[in-house]
Amino acid sequence: MKSLLLIIGGVCGAVAAFMVIESRRKQPVVEDLAHKLEAAWADHHTVV
Repeated sequence: MKSLLLIIGGVCGAVAAFMVIESRRKQPVVEDLAHKLEAAWADHHTVV
């Protein structure tokens, strides 16, 4: 029973650590993505 609780605690700790690390990642700015999409779209249509 004790080992089961340790396993569950370890899994919960790993999930919590993963969530904290992922929340600290810099999210791409939507405006930058829009400019990249616009440039890619223009390149796609101008190449013949």
